[in-house]
Amino acid sequence: MDYKTVFIVDPIKGERLQLAKLLKQEKITIAGFVKLTDCFKKNNPLRCDVVIYVLRSGRAELKELHKVNHREKNIPFVIVTTPDAAGIELDEWKQKGFKSIDLAVGREKAKEITYNLISPDGPVPERKPQQAVPLP
Repeated sequence: MDYKTVFIVDPIKGERLQLAKLLKQEKITIAGFVKLTDCFKKNNPLRCDVVIYVLRSGRAELKELHKVNHREKNIPFVIVTTPDAAGIELDEWKQKGFKSIDLAVGREKAKEITYNLISPDGPVPERKPQQAVPLP
């Protein structure tokens, strides 16, 4: 697995950080954003490999995907929603030009889908905690 970059878009900072901690690995850079349009600003030097877009009613809506331009539609998107959210038709978005768009219900499913997108050949190695250094 080469070095990868994941963008997390979630208007709630605490939830964005929790998802970032869940995905944290040695060969993954994670950048968090409040709005989807912030990811793709011209002054952003990072090139993204996967975008995780968390839907929040009133804050982050699915209609924001209309603002994504053609070049950015080639990036895989993972749409994270809650179990009580209405069914989302991803075929409609694929017809609008999105190369890869997946739906995840909850953080664990988002983690699984993201790792499969980042490393399709094999599992992403788990990050091992460092050994504690005993104090004298």
